[in-house]
Amino acid sequence: MTGHLVQWCFHTTAMVADYERTRDALTRLVGLRVLEDSRIEDPAIGRRGGMAWVGDNVIEIGEPIVTGGAVDRFVSRFGSHMSSIAVQVADIDATVERLAEHGVRVASRIDGHIVFTHPGDTAGVVVEWFGTEEPLDPRFGAPMPPPITDPVLQVERMAFGGAVVDDPVAAAWRLAELFGHGVSFVDEHASPGSPMAAVSMGDVQLALYPIPAADESERLWAWRYDRAQTCNVGLKVADLAAARRALASAGIAVHRDEAHQLVIAPDVTGGVTLVIVDQLLAGDPRR
Repeated sequence: MTGHLVQWCFHTTAMVADYERTRDALTRLVGLRVLEDSRIEDPAIGRRGGMAWVGDNVIEIGEPIVTGGAVDRFVSRFGSHMSSIAVQVADIDATVERLAEHGVRVASRIDGHIVFTHPGDTAGVVVEWFGTEEPLDPRFGAPMPPPITDPVLQVERMAFGGAVVDDPVAAAWRLAELFGHGVSFVDEHASPGSPMAAVSMGDVQLALYPIPAADESERLWAWRYDRAQTCNVGLKVADLAAARRALASAGIAVHRDEAHQLVIAPDVTGGVTLVIVDQLLAGDPRR
């Protein structure tokens, strides 16, 4: 037994109506490299798609293939969007035991090593805890697929996964307690659309934003949030001004253009809200 240890962000996750549309949009835009295109018929998941590499981490993209399955229920209710965050753990049994000690309920356990916990116990964020060596993951020695195109943006790192929550500061402390990596920063005066707090997952940060009012939500994210949930993926490029020019040259619309970030709406990518930055968040261990 190695005990409970969150090793790194396993992947951010989006569930979408059309896997190929999202895959192709992200390949062109940010150089997505597909690691897996599989079908899981188990209704606890029920998806086509899988892991893909971007920057220095993984996003999972899934399209529903089982009517009434978990992915189908998500897309039917919420549309194509971010759905959860996954962390790699060293010992899944030790993690489940540790989570229970902190009042976190298991919502489902799949194949012994995949655990989804109840979002009501994790500040409203759906968290997947993954406890084995994934053979398709380059971090465990799998080959990295070659790029298939010269993307619009040259992404260096996955900077963060984002979530809107009722109370970002309280959520940061709660999730830090569970992840075991500490709160990266708190900024209670953050401007709208910037994270108020963040917590480390060992590498990638989980950025936490307040749930905005409906009209403000549309302005900030081109999406109406009325509940806590994962909301975006932050990707780091070398130079934001150059990224701005590249997007304009490629005819790719930027929903929100600010000095420190560019927000690309989910309708451009088929369900993944992208936040393009040229700086990692404060407290990121990769800085």
